[in-house]
Amino acid sequence: MPTKLLTLGLISDITSRINSHEDLDTLLSEIMGITRDVLQTEGSSLLLYDKENDQLVFNTTSGLKEESLAHLTVPRGKGIAGMVLETLKPEIVNDAANDPRIFKAIDQKVGYVTRNLLCVPMIAQGEVQGVLEAVNSLDNREFNNNDIKILKYLSNLAAIAVKNRLLIDSLNLRANELNGLFQISQALANIQSSDEFMDLAVKTISEVLQVDRVSLHFEKIEKKGLPRTKSKGFSDQIHDEDVEVLLFADKSDWMFKGYKIITANSPQGIQLTHKGLFQHSMILFPILKNKEWLGSLVVSDKTSRTRFDEMDIRILRTLTNQVGEAYTALQVKIQSERLKNIDRDMQVAAMIQKHSLPIIPKQYSLLEFDTYYQASREIGGDFYDMVVHGKDEVSVIIADVSGKGTPAALFMEFSKTVLQQEVSKTTSTSEALFNANNVLQDKSGFLMFVTAMLVRINMTKKELMYSSAGHNLQIIYRKKHHKIQHLSGKGQPMGIGNCEFSEHTVSYLPGDLLVLYTDGVTEAMNMKEELFSEERLESVILSHINDPPEVIRQAILQKVSEFVGEAEPHDDLSLFIIRLN
Repeated sequence: MPTKLLTLGLISDITSRINSHEDLDTLLSEIMGITRDVLQTEGSSLLLYDKENDQLVFNTTSGLKEESLAHLTVPRGKGIAGMVLETLKPEIVNDAANDPRIFKAIDQKVGYVTRNLLCVPMIAQGEVQGVLEAVNSLDNREFNNNDIKILKYLSNLAAIAVKNRLLIDSLNLRANELNGLFQISQALANIQSSDEFMDLAVKTISEVLQVDRVSLHFEKIEKKGLPRTKSKGFSDQIHDEDVEVLLFADKSDWMFKGYKIITANSPQGIQLTHKGLFQHSMILFPILKNKEWLGSLVVSDKTSRTRFDEMDIRILRTLTNQVGEAYTALQVKIQSERLKNIDRDMQVAAMIQKHSLPIIPKQYSLLEFDTYYQASREIGGDFYDMVVHGKDEVSVIIADVSGKGTPAALFMEFSKTVLQQEVSKTTSTSEALFNANNVLQDKSGFLMFVTAMLVRINMTKKELMYSSAGHNLQIIYRKKHHKIQHLSGKGQPMGIGNCEFSEHTVSYLPGDLLVLYTDGVTEAMNMKEELFSEERLESVILSHINDPPEVIRQAILQKVSEFVGEAEPHDDLSLFIIRLN
């Protein structure tokens, strides 16, 4: 039975089928079915690369013994799949019974006989995603180089699809986590009783981290009436004296590190698992006030049965800090009515924003960059970002969230995550803003909006594609004519209603300069309530037009500072300067 020819119609059908699936498991199953159908084989398998353990994992199979193969692992260099992972070169085996390279332990374990197989690596943007196999031709024909070419084509599609889906899943998870953090900060700000506080804190930690067991415990209570402990999923034993000794006897060794992880096979873990307190892993966080121990947060057993990772630790640290601050505030509130306004989410927002803005390189390919951000308060709502599409194409974004302070900072991070995801998925700037606007309306619930300018730079064509979501005019300097022009587009701010966004394309020449900014620059106000203005900004740019972006940025900030003088800043200020070479 011959292999199917990759006609234009078949290629179009394959691409459409792969791109039509949103969840990873369904996508991988579709890839397996396509592989079997095109190469006319009994079965196929897709092994994803587990980077942490440097091995392949049978993620999806089709036509083979799926249940037996699921989650079996293949070490690097072991068998044909492990060899392909090692060399990143395709392999053909037409006499599996007599080929010593075959990893026969897999066949023996699942009761399957491999006669012949093809195996190729799955690589996307230089990163190994796994390997793709086709097993046992239906008519016992020998596989050849033509089959390799077809399987490599399928593996390239599969690698890109897998990488994109994992990226989207990660971004969606991050957005959901940030949304959860925002919701708890809003809820805690309105809670009137300590019982309500403890219930909400444990419930939210459980939901955001997706864990089976949570225990929140406070030791130093200065006023009666505050509950000391709230737990979910733990037995009453967690409050026994001998268990507390096991958990916290060495707290002075780790409390200022900020957390401690206990695994099931550690000496402490073995004793705690025997007491039925956890099965897989447990993480402990101190609740501190002025470096003094107030209590602890104990979390164990993620529902996914995976380890606690860096993201979990950051979220738990944020939640622990917030819980400690909120609980202390409740103590003060019960003791007196003098404290009327408690800004309990400031620490969370400051931590998120501190790490939210990307590190933009001074140069990427032919482009030179310089950026700057300054919040008018401790935290703010401006942001910028860059998405790399390839060695000759990038997108740059500058945006301004409505409002100031903690709500603006949290909505800023959510908006940035959504924009980054949508810009990565499409080549159209208007479509990216349209899709981002839909997500912000459907999922945020923040009753806030964001203006943005999105510019996609193609260094090969020397073109700028751009769209605006209600953002102020942006500046492009034309070196040939020594003239400043403006970029603007039709579109309202995102998050307040359905809207179409216009898309524009302009050419540029080497030496041109793109200056993206928020209105905190041009609307900077002095003691006389005069605005810095677009005219002053353009004058500064023209006077330093041949200087590097860093010098131009320093000159703008100096002139703004001189103009404002002793006046208090009233808006966030951001700059993204790009020399187009």
